Amino acid sequence: MNSAPFKRFATATLLMLGAASQVHASDLFPALTADKTIGVQVKIQTFSPADAEQIKTAGFGFVRFGVWTNSLGGTAYQKQIRDAFAAAKSAGLPVLMTVRSTKALTTTPDDTGELAAAGESFANAVMSLEKSYGPQLVAIEIWNEPDLAKYWPTGHFDTTFVPFMNAMCKSLQDTAPSTPLIGFGFARPPSAGSASTVALDSIIREYPKCLSAISYHPYGMSGAQISKAQAFIQQNFHLPGVISEWGVPSLRSNGGIEAQASKISTFIADVKQLDIPLTSIYEWKNSQTGSNDRERNFGLLTADGQPKPARMAASTRLNPE
Repeated sequence: MNSAPFKRFATATLLMLGAASQVHASDLFPALTADKTIGVQVKIQTFSPADAEQIKTAGFGFVRFGVWTNSLGGTAYQKQIRDAFAAAKSAGLPVLMTVRSTKALTTTPDDTGELAAAGESFANAVMSLEKSYGPQLVAIEIWNEPDLAKYWPTGHFDTTFVPFMNAMCKSLQDTAPSTPLIGFGFARPPSAGSASTVALDSIIREYPKCLSAISYHPYGMSGAQISKAQAFIQQNFHLPGVISEWGVPSLRSNGGIEAQASKISTFIADVKQLDIPLTSIYEWKNSQTGSNDRERNFGLLTADGQPKPARMAASTRLNPE
Protein backbone atom coordinates (compact mmCIF):
# COMPACT_ATOMS: atom_id res chain seq x y z
CA MET A 1 0.00 0.00 0.00
CA ASN A 2 1.52 3.38 -0.96
CA SER A 3 1.60 6.22 1.58
CA ALA A 4 -1.31 8.35 0.29
CA PRO A 5 -4.02 5.64 0.48
CA PHE A 6 -2.62 4.56 3.85
CA LYS A 7 -2.90 8.08 5.23
CA ARG A 8 -6.50 8.34 3.98
CA PHE A 9 -7.31 4.96 5.54
CA ALA A 10 -5.70 5.94 8.84
CA THR A 11 -7.58 9.24 8.94
CA ALA A 12 -10.91 7.53 8.22
CA THR A 13 -10.23 4.96 10.93
CA LEU A 14 -9.47 7.66 13.50
CA LEU A 15 -12.63 9.53 12.58
CA MET A 16 -14.73 6.40 13.01
CA LEU A 17 -13.11 5.55 16.33
CA GLY A 18 -13.70 9.08 17.57
CA ALA A 19 -17.34 9.02 16.57
CA ALA A 20 -17.89 5.68 18.26
CA SER A 21 -16.72 7.04 21.61
CA GLN A 22 -19.12 9.97 21.73
CA VAL A 23 -22.51 10.28 23.35
CA HIS A 24 -25.49 11.76 21.57
CA ALA A 25 -25.81 15.50 21.92
CA SER A 26 -29.44 15.28 23.00
CA ASP A 27 -28.42 13.02 25.91
CA LEU A 28 -25.68 15.36 27.10
CA PHE A 29 -27.23 18.73 26.17
CA PRO A 30 -31.04 18.50 26.15
CA ALA A 31 -31.33 22.05 24.76
CA LEU A 32 -29.79 20.88 21.46
CA THR A 33 -31.26 18.67 18.78
CA ALA A 34 -29.16 16.06 17.02
CA ASP A 35 -28.74 18.18 13.89
CA LYS A 36 -28.04 21.49 15.66
CA THR A 37 -24.89 20.81 17.66
CA ILE A 38 -22.74 23.52 16.05
CA GLY A 39 -22.94 27.09 17.30
CA VAL A 40 -21.09 30.35 16.88
CA GLN A 41 -19.51 32.84 19.27
CA VAL A 42 -20.80 36.40 19.65
CA LYS A 43 -19.83 39.34 21.85
CA ILE A 44 -22.49 40.61 24.22
CA GLN A 45 -21.49 44.21 23.51
CA THR A 46 -22.57 43.99 19.86
CA PHE A 47 -24.97 41.03 19.70
CA SER A 48 -28.44 42.03 18.49
CA PRO A 49 -31.78 40.36 17.63
CA ALA A 50 -30.92 40.88 13.96
CA ASP A 51 -27.67 38.95 14.45
CA ALA A 52 -29.57 36.19 16.24
CA GLU A 53 -32.03 35.81 13.38
CA GLN A 54 -29.23 35.64 10.82
CA ILE A 55 -27.36 33.08 12.92
CA LYS A 56 -30.49 30.94 13.14
CA THR A 57 -31.06 31.22 9.38
CA ALA A 58 -27.45 30.24 8.72
CA GLY A 59 -28.14 26.92 10.48
CA PHE A 60 -26.33 27.35 13.77
CA GLY A 61 -27.91 25.69 16.78
CA PHE A 62 -26.77 28.01 19.57
CA VAL A 63 -24.61 31.02 20.43
CA ARG A 64 -21.67 31.17 22.82
CA PHE A 65 -20.72 34.23 24.79
CA GLY A 66 -18.70 35.06 27.88
CA VAL A 67 -19.72 36.49 31.25
CA TRP A 68 -17.06 37.87 33.59
CA THR A 69 -17.81 37.43 37.28
CA ASN A 70 -15.66 40.38 38.34
CA SER A 71 -17.96 42.69 36.33
CA LEU A 72 -21.30 41.38 37.60
CA GLY A 73 -21.69 44.19 40.12
CA GLY A 74 -22.06 46.83 37.41
CA THR A 75 -25.60 47.74 36.32
CA ALA A 76 -24.52 48.51 32.74
CA TYR A 77 -22.83 45.12 32.48
CA GLN A 78 -25.89 43.36 33.91
CA LYS A 79 -27.97 45.04 31.20
CA GLN A 80 -25.57 43.84 28.49
CA ILE A 81 -26.02 40.27 29.72
CA ARG A 82 -29.82 40.59 29.86
CA ASP A 83 -29.91 42.11 26.38
CA ALA A 84 -27.70 39.34 24.96
CA PHE A 85 -29.94 36.63 26.39
CA ALA A 86 -33.01 38.48 25.11
CA ALA A 87 -31.48 38.69 21.62
CA ALA A 88 -30.78 34.95 21.61
CA LYS A 89 -34.28 34.20 22.88
CA SER A 90 -35.86 36.30 20.12
CA ALA A 91 -34.55 33.80 17.56
CA GLY A 92 -35.01 30.69 19.71
CA LEU A 93 -31.27 30.18 20.09
CA PRO A 94 -30.01 28.57 23.32
CA VAL A 95 -26.78 29.87 24.86
CA LEU A 96 -23.47 28.31 25.82
CA MET A 97 -22.36 30.68 28.59
CA THR A 98 -18.66 30.74 29.44
CA VAL A 99 -18.01 32.13 32.91
CA ARG A 100 -14.66 33.34 34.23
CA SER A 101 -12.96 36.25 35.95
CA THR A 102 -10.66 38.66 34.14
CA LYS A 103 -8.95 39.68 37.39
CA ALA A 104 -6.82 37.74 39.85
CA LEU A 105 -8.89 35.60 42.20
CA THR A 106 -6.77 36.18 45.29
CA THR A 107 -4.22 38.61 46.66
CA THR A 108 -2.02 35.73 47.83
CA PRO A 109 -2.03 32.98 45.17
CA ASP A 110 -0.20 30.49 47.39
CA ASP A 111 -2.85 30.75 50.12
CA THR A 112 -5.00 27.65 49.59
CA GLY A 113 -7.62 28.93 52.03
CA GLU A 114 -8.02 32.10 50.00
CA LEU A 115 -8.22 30.07 46.79
CA ALA A 116 -10.90 27.86 48.31
CA ALA A 117 -12.93 30.89 49.36
CA ALA A 118 -12.59 32.32 45.85
CA GLY A 119 -13.79 29.02 44.38
CA GLU A 120 -16.85 29.05 46.62
CA SER A 121 -17.59 32.65 45.67
CA PHE A 122 -17.25 31.78 41.99
CA ALA A 123 -19.65 28.85 42.42
CA ASN A 124 -22.19 31.22 43.97
CA ALA A 125 -21.91 33.51 40.94
CA VAL A 126 -22.42 30.55 38.61
CA MET A 127 -25.52 29.46 40.50
CA SER A 128 -26.91 32.99 40.47
CA LEU A 129 -26.47 33.17 36.70
CA GLU A 130 -28.10 29.77 36.27
CA LYS A 131 -31.04 30.88 38.38
CA SER A 132 -31.53 33.89 36.11
CA TYR A 133 -30.94 32.26 32.72
CA GLY A 134 -31.08 28.48 33.20
CA PRO A 135 -33.99 27.79 30.82
CA GLN A 136 -32.01 29.34 27.95
CA LEU A 137 -28.72 27.56 28.58
CA VAL A 138 -27.17 24.73 26.58
CA ALA A 139 -24.46 24.50 29.23
CA ILE A 140 -22.32 26.58 31.52
CA GLU A 141 -18.65 26.47 30.61
CA ILE A 142 -16.30 27.06 33.51
CA TRP A 143 -13.44 29.28 32.40
CA ASN A 144 -11.72 29.93 29.10
CA GLU A 145 -8.13 28.92 28.31
CA PRO A 146 -6.79 28.79 31.89
CA ASP A 147 -3.71 26.99 30.57
CA LEU A 148 -2.62 30.36 29.11
CA ALA A 149 -1.29 32.89 31.61
CA LYS A 150 -3.31 35.64 29.94
CA TYR A 151 -6.58 33.96 30.90
CA TRP A 152 -5.59 32.59 34.32
CA PRO A 153 -4.80 35.94 35.95
CA THR A 154 -4.16 34.37 39.34
CA GLY A 155 -0.98 32.87 37.88
CA HIS A 156 0.87 29.64 38.74
CA PHE A 157 -1.65 27.36 37.02
CA ASP A 158 0.13 24.25 38.31
CA THR A 159 -0.47 25.16 41.96
CA THR A 160 -3.56 27.42 42.00
CA PHE A 161 -5.98 25.94 39.48
CA VAL A 162 -6.83 22.69 41.27
CA PRO A 163 -7.53 24.18 44.74
CA PHE A 164 -9.80 26.81 43.19
CA MET A 165 -11.72 24.37 40.99
CA ASN A 166 -12.00 21.74 43.72
CA ALA A 167 -13.64 24.32 45.98
CA MET A 168 -15.94 25.37 43.17
CA CYS A 169 -16.92 21.77 42.41
CA LYS A 170 -17.56 21.07 46.09
CA SER A 171 -19.89 24.06 46.34
CA LEU A 172 -21.72 23.21 43.12
CA GLN A 173 -22.01 19.57 44.21
CA ASP A 174 -23.93 20.75 47.27
CA THR A 175 -26.45 22.70 45.10
CA ALA A 176 -26.58 20.32 42.10
CA PRO A 177 -27.15 22.70 39.15
CA SER A 178 -29.56 21.34 36.56
CA THR A 179 -27.63 22.91 33.65
CA PRO A 180 -24.75 20.78 32.29
CA LEU A 181 -21.33 22.06 33.34
CA ILE A 182 -18.38 21.77 31.00
CA GLY A 183 -14.76 22.78 31.52
CA PHE A 184 -12.36 24.17 31.33
CA GLY A 185 -12.08 25.59 27.81
CA PHE A 186 -8.42 24.62 27.46
CA ALA A 187 -6.41 26.40 24.76
CA ARG A 188 -5.07 23.00 23.71
CA PRO A 189 -6.68 19.62 24.30
CA PRO A 190 -5.40 17.62 27.26
CA SER A 191 -2.63 15.23 26.29
CA ALA A 192 -0.31 12.80 28.04
CA GLY A 193 1.63 14.62 30.76
CA SER A 194 0.20 18.07 30.02
CA ALA A 195 -0.60 20.47 32.84
CA SER A 196 -4.29 20.33 31.94
CA THR A 197 -4.28 16.52 32.16
CA VAL A 198 -2.58 16.59 35.57
CA ALA A 199 -5.16 19.12 36.80
CA LEU A 200 -8.11 17.19 35.40
CA ASP A 201 -6.88 13.94 36.93
CA SER A 202 -6.92 15.56 40.35
CA ILE A 203 -10.24 17.39 40.01
CA ILE A 204 -12.19 14.51 38.45
CA ARG A 205 -10.79 12.02 40.94
CA GLU A 206 -12.05 14.20 43.78
CA TYR A 207 -15.32 15.33 42.14
CA PRO A 208 -16.21 12.87 39.37
CA LYS A 209 -19.69 14.37 38.82
CA CYS A 210 -18.63 18.01 38.63
CA LEU A 211 -18.35 18.16 34.83
CA SER A 212 -20.47 16.70 32.03
CA ALA A 213 -17.77 17.15 29.37
CA ILE A 214 -14.21 18.40 28.82
CA SER A 215 -14.01 21.47 26.57
CA TYR A 216 -11.01 22.59 24.56
CA HIS A 217 -9.98 24.72 21.55
CA PRO A 218 -8.31 22.77 18.70
CA TYR A 219 -7.02 25.71 16.66
CA GLY A 220 -4.87 24.52 13.76
CA MET A 221 -5.68 20.84 14.29
CA SER A 222 -6.78 18.42 11.58
CA GLY A 223 -9.77 16.11 11.81
CA ALA A 224 -7.46 13.19 12.59
CA GLN A 225 -5.75 15.15 15.38
CA ILE A 226 -9.12 16.12 16.85
CA SER A 227 -10.17 12.49 16.72
CA LYS A 228 -7.08 11.51 18.71
CA ALA A 229 -7.83 14.23 21.25
CA GLN A 230 -11.40 13.02 21.61
CA ALA A 231 -10.22 9.46 22.19
CA PHE A 232 -7.64 10.58 24.78
CA ILE A 233 -10.25 12.54 26.73
CA GLN A 234 -12.75 9.69 26.69
CA GLN A 235 -10.20 7.06 27.70
CA ASN A 236 -8.51 9.09 30.44
CA PHE A 237 -11.40 11.00 32.01
CA HIS A 238 -14.42 8.91 30.98
CA LEU A 239 -16.13 12.06 29.73
CA PRO A 240 -16.83 13.25 26.20
CA GLY A 241 -14.76 16.00 24.65
CA VAL A 242 -16.47 19.08 23.21
CA ILE A 243 -15.09 22.00 21.21
CA SER A 244 -16.09 25.33 22.72
CA GLU A 245 -13.95 27.42 20.37
CA TRP A 246 -12.31 26.99 16.97
CA GLY A 247 -11.81 29.38 14.12
CA VAL A 248 -9.56 30.60 11.33
CA PRO A 249 -8.78 34.22 10.40
CA SER A 250 -9.24 35.55 6.90
CA LEU A 251 -5.78 37.06 6.64
CA ARG A 252 -4.10 37.37 3.25
CA SER A 253 -1.06 35.59 4.68
CA ASN A 254 -3.38 32.70 5.59
CA GLY A 255 -4.96 32.46 2.13
CA GLY A 256 -7.55 35.22 2.54
CA ILE A 257 -11.32 34.98 2.67
CA GLU A 258 -11.55 32.02 0.29
CA ALA A 259 -9.13 29.92 2.32
CA GLN A 260 -11.07 30.79 5.48
CA ALA A 261 -14.26 29.54 3.85
CA SER A 262 -12.64 26.30 2.69
CA LYS A 263 -11.16 25.55 6.11
CA ILE A 264 -14.45 26.22 7.89
CA SER A 265 -16.27 23.92 5.49
CA THR A 266 -13.74 21.15 6.12
CA PHE A 267 -13.87 21.65 9.89
CA ILE A 268 -17.67 21.41 10.05
CA ALA A 269 -17.59 18.25 7.94
CA ASP A 270 -14.98 16.73 10.26
CA VAL A 271 -16.79 17.45 13.53
CA LYS A 272 -20.05 16.15 12.07
CA GLN A 273 -18.34 12.92 11.10
CA LEU A 274 -16.86 12.66 14.57
CA ASP A 275 -20.31 13.22 16.09
CA ILE A 276 -18.95 15.67 18.64
CA PRO A 277 -21.85 16.63 20.96
CA LEU A 278 -21.13 20.37 20.91
CA THR A 279 -18.93 22.63 18.78
CA SER A 280 -18.68 26.43 18.75
CA ILE A 281 -17.05 28.38 15.92
CA TYR A 282 -15.16 31.60 16.59
CA GLU A 283 -16.79 33.95 15.61
CA TRP A 284 -19.85 35.54 13.99
CA LYS A 285 -18.43 38.99 13.18
CA ASN A 286 -14.97 40.44 12.89
CA SER A 287 -13.90 42.07 16.13
CA GLN A 288 -12.93 45.73 16.03
CA THR A 289 -11.43 45.43 19.51
CA GLY A 290 -8.93 42.69 18.65
CA SER A 291 -5.35 43.43 19.61
CA ASN A 292 -3.94 42.61 16.14
CA ASP A 293 -5.02 41.82 12.57
CA ARG A 294 -5.35 38.12 13.32
CA GLU A 295 -7.65 38.69 16.28
CA ARG A 296 -9.76 41.15 14.31
CA ASN A 297 -10.47 38.85 11.35
CA PHE A 298 -11.99 35.59 12.61
CA GLY A 299 -15.55 36.59 11.75
CA LEU A 300 -17.83 34.92 9.24
CA LEU A 301 -19.00 38.48 8.61
CA THR A 302 -17.14 41.77 8.54
CA ALA A 303 -17.42 44.03 11.57
CA ASP A 304 -20.19 46.00 9.84
CA GLY A 305 -22.16 42.84 9.05
CA GLN A 306 -21.22 42.09 5.44
CA PRO A 307 -21.00 38.32 4.78
CA LYS A 308 -17.66 36.77 3.86
CA PRO A 309 -17.51 33.56 1.81
CA ALA A 310 -17.11 31.72 5.13
CA ARG A 311 -20.68 32.57 6.05
CA MET A 312 -22.04 30.79 2.99
CA ALA A 313 -19.61 27.88 3.41
CA ALA A 314 -20.83 27.33 6.97
CA SER A 315 -24.48 27.63 6.00
CA THR A 316 -24.07 25.13 3.16
CA ARG A 317 -22.65 22.57 5.60
CA LEU A 318 -25.19 23.33 8.30
CA ASN A 319 -28.26 23.33 6.05
CA PRO A 320 -27.79 20.28 3.77
CA GLU A 321 -30.58 19.71 1.30
